[in-house]
This record gives sequence, C-alpha cells and structure tokens, in this order.
Amino acid sequence: MSRPVILLTFANDRDNYLPMINRERKNVYRSLRRHADEGLIQVEKEASSSLEDIFELFNTYSGRVAIFHYGGHAGGTHLQLEAPDTSAQAAAAGGLAQLLGQQENLRLVFLNGCATRPQVELLLKSGVKAVIATSVKVQDQMATEFAEQFYHALASHASIQRAFQVASAFVAAKYQSFGPVRDYMSMDFPEQGQVEQGEIPWGLYRNENAADALDWALPRTVNKSQVLRNRFDYESRVDVNDLLIDIICEDLAAFNKDLDDELNKEELDIPSIKREIVDSFPTPIGEQLRKLFTRSNDPDVPDEMELFTEGRLRQLALTYRTTLQFICFTVLSQLWDERYKNPSLSISEDYIVDFNSFFTLNQESFPTFDFVRLMRTVTHVFDDNHIPYFIEELNQVNIDIEENPELYQAYIFLNGLHNQLLAGSIDTIGELEPMCIEAEHHLGIILKELAFLVKYKLATIKNIEIIKNRHEEARFRHNQILLNRALTVASTGIAEVGVEFSNFTDSKCVLFIKTEDNEVKDYLNLTPFIIDENALNSDYASKLYLYSYHNNGSYFYQFLNNMRDEPLVVSDRQFYTIKEQFERFKAEIFGREYIPATKRTPPAGGSRFSRKR
Repeated sequence: MSRPVILLTFANDRDNYLPMINRERKNVYRSLRRHADEGLIQVEKEASSSLEDIFELFNTYSGRVAIFHYGGHAGGTHLQLEAPDTSAQAAAAGGLAQLLGQQENLRLVFLNGCATRPQVELLLKSGVKAVIATSVKVQDQMATEFAEQFYHALASHASIQRAFQVASAFVAAKYQSFGPVRDYMSMDFPEQGQVEQGEIPWGLYRNENAADALDWALPRTVNKSQVLRNRFDYESRVDVNDLLIDIICEDLAAFNKDLDDELNKEELDIPSIKREIVDSFPTPIGEQLRKLFTRSNDPDVPDEMELFTEGRLRQLALTYRTTLQFICFTVLSQLWDERYKNPSLSISEDYIVDFNSFFTLNQESFPTFDFVRLMRTVTHVFDDNHIPYFIEELNQVNIDIEENPELYQAYIFLNGLHNQLLAGSIDTIGELEPMCIEAEHHLGIILKELAFLVKYKLATIKNIEIIKNRHEEARFRHNQILLNRALTVASTGIAEVGVEFSNFTDSKCVLFIKTEDNEVKDYLNLTPFIIDENALNSDYASKLYLYSYHNNGSYFYQFLNNMRDEPLVVSDRQFYTIKEQFERFKAEIFGREYIPATKRTPPAGGSRFSRKR
C-alpha cells in the first residue's frame, strides 16, 4: 500500500500578517519529518497556498491523503488563501467540502483558523470522517502551540483523539482560563457563539458513519519486505549476548584497561568480560545491561531473559531507551547551567515545541516520548550559541541518515521496536529469535558509539565536609557513592566513601564528573532529572530514580532497578526541593523569573496576544 500523505497548507495576509504561521509550518513539519525519512508517510507542505495549489495536491496524491491541515485566516464560510499575485483569495467552504469529501482515505481535516466551526457540518455531510475546527476567533500564538502539540503527539503514535486531548490539555494548562476539554462527536456540537464559557476554542468532530475515525494513528513500521531480516547466521549463534559483546568490546577496551587486559588473556573469561562491560557504563545504562547479561540465578532476572523471547526483546528495547534518556538528561543539565550563566542565551522559537512537550509529559505520553529528538534540539541550541559540549565526544555522535547511516538505522529500528512492543504488535511466532538478534546488533551499534562514557564517572554526593588543618589549604571530603558499578551495586550495595578534593561540588545530588589527576575537573549536576532517594533521606547505599512525567503539580520518577514499580512522587509534601528545582529549570529555560509558589499571585485578566486568525 502507498504511504499516506499529510498535506500541510498555510496562507498569510500582507495587510493582516500572522507572525506565527512560519513557526507553525516549520515545527509541524519537524515533528513529522522523521516518519517521512523512515518511509512511513509522505509530507507535503505549501507555505503560500492558493486554491489551485490545493486542488493540484489532491489530484497529484489522489486516494492517498490522510490529513489535510490549514493554518491561516479563515471564517465560517471560507479559508483565506493567497492568489498568485499574493493578494487574498477566499476559498468557499462549499467547494472545498466537495473536494475533501471525495477523498476516500482522508482521516482528518484540521482547520486552524478563526471561527471555522460553521464549516464542520458541511464537511461531515460531504463525507469527511473527522474535523478539528474552532468555535471563536483564536490568538495566533495559541493556534500555533495547539498545532505544534497535536502533531508532536501524533508523531509519537498517538491516535487523532489522543493527540487532540494532549494539545487541548497543553493549552488549558498554559493559559489557565479554560476548563475541562470536551470532544464533540458526530453531529453533537453547539451553534456558533454558544460554546460554554471556559471551553477551549478547538473542537474535535466525528462523522457518525465513521465510528473508528478518531482511532487512526501514524503507521508504526515499514512493510516487512522493507525490513532487513536474516542478515545473521542464526545457526552459528552460541548464546544470547554474543553479538552485543562482539560489537562493543574493542571500543570499550580503548577506555577501560581492565577490559583490555581481559580481552588479551589467552583464554577468555566471559563472565569477567561481561562484568567489565556493565561496569564501564554509568549505572542507568549498566543496570539494564546487567539484566541482559545476568543468568537466572539472579532473582531479579527472569529465566526467559536467557532465551530469544519477548521478555528479552523488551529488555533490549528498554536498554536502548534508558541509554538515550540518560544522554538526554545530561545535555538538559548542561543547558540549564548555560542558561544560568548567561540568561540572554538564545533559544530559537523553532525549538520551543520540543521543550513544551517535555514539560507537559504525562503518564500516557511518556512511553512514546522521543528523547533523541529532544537531545538533538538541545545540541542545536549549543551549536547556535557556540557552546562546547560538556561531553565533548557527543559532537561526533550524529544520528543522521546522511552522516552516520548505520547509527541512524539502529535508532530507527530500536525506536520502531519499542513502539511495536507498546502496541502489542510483535509477531511472536517465528519472529522473536531474528528480532532479538537484530535488536542486539543495533543496540551494540548505539553503545559502541557511546563507548567514551567510560571516561566519565557518575556519583551520588551525599555530604561534603571541610578538612582544614592550621596553615594548610582547605580540602573537601566528598562522601560519595560511585555509580559506575552496576553489578557490584546489585550484588552487595556500595557504601559511601570519602574522597578528598581541593575543590567542591554540589551535595545531595547525582553528578556526572570529569576528573583529572584525582581532582574534579568539571561536573554536571543531573538532579532533578536523576535523583537518589537515599541521598535525600541520608540513608545507606543508593536508590536511583529517573524522571518520567508530571501530573497535577507533582513529578513522577521511575525506579531504575525495576521500572514496573510504583513511581516515586515528588510534590509539595515530599522532596519539595526537587520539585522546586524542576520548576526553576522550566522557568529559566523559557527566560522567565522563577517565583516560589508561596509568592505567586494569580495572573491578571486579558489577552497577552492581540493578533487573531
């Protein structure tokens, strides 16, 4: 079957210019581009649409258009397009409805302009399956943000209905003047001007003859004929993990002398090699590798993890996801430091959608959130501002189809695998063994690219003491737990040790550290993205949690050792300092002054943005 086509059409007006239209066009396209690169969809965008352009696009892609999006000035009877001479051109709703109603595979019409709701009934009666339209005039910036969040959610494989709810919730949360979100189904919608006070301007409308219209989502995988299969000699496989170990060993050994010594022994000691590989990586990554490597005599590792099963496939996907989540948290931490040092640091409005999506993560959107995309966005900010990376080697990690096709293919495969597992669409008959082996291969490619992480140390700093004798320079004893020893931590637990440096770091936090000559050269504070509950409670050993999502003023963290455990809740009632750090980070990224909750006053009434669509 041909790839579904998404048509993005926009129009502006020289006399009533909408400054946010270009941002909407660029960011919606950015959200969808990865899926186009993967061959899952085709995206066509028209920046200055005329009526002729729209008809030509539908003729060119007849029967293939899945979504038609319009952004610009509009009304209840028309869309305002651009004539060839750049003057305004009104396209009558009736003629457009006839055109759109003839598209048998069209799933959604999104009219992102002012007061387009009167066109809905005409569209539905013409046969359109679902429509997003507005009941009143909408502010230019709010309209852009609604579209950004809708397509960002859709790009994460949310259904049309779920993406609408995500975008609506974002607008309601940001502008604080809207009440609960309502979906209008079938012909159940109010007359123009009769929307209840406090409702968001956008409504989602479904044709009564298209019961499943709102369940549609972007394709998750390419056709099986396009996926590489049987590329390895399965019969020669001796054990699980062989391929993964083969791929990453030599690159890790260049940074890890103990592993290099193991590889140069006359008779290889595989358990020792596995231990060195696991301990080479920071604990968030090493802990997931430990579960791949450890035999079933470990009660934390199910028996099926030794075989080519769905359980192993899930662990491979989780190892990939946790690895990229950890890297993403390191660059976010550096961004906060850079913003603190330089409040005027420039963050392009093209990137705001990715930060908005991260800050509005909830329990449902977190599992499909693309950490690679956010990581790319942050590194683009660094590049735009000529900021050296704290992790210098990241400058050479390009998840790009042109610059590093092998790494890009690994990302595409593992990301697709993760989404397939979430959807429960894995064919467990005959597919598990080849998929496990291929996932192991691609995970090895990613970890090989990140072998330089061995050079950095992850540690929880619990307390810092000043050590100073008379007439001597002060030294600072850091009571720390080193978090690059996942196997040792799992089997024995590591107590804190005192390490003295001539300088000091932050305390009661998780640090990513560069050392030189046994001194702290530089560090990143990864809290509040990664927290150690026992450091906050002054308890023994370490208990790491990774940030997941936000809900009703609280922040939720997953326990690293068992992602299925109930999340740790950071709120006004417990670990308030962590919540305050997160909210300060959010305010400073957007260039706003952070005001503690006790000092805040309700926002004044009135609109911040006067330009309407």
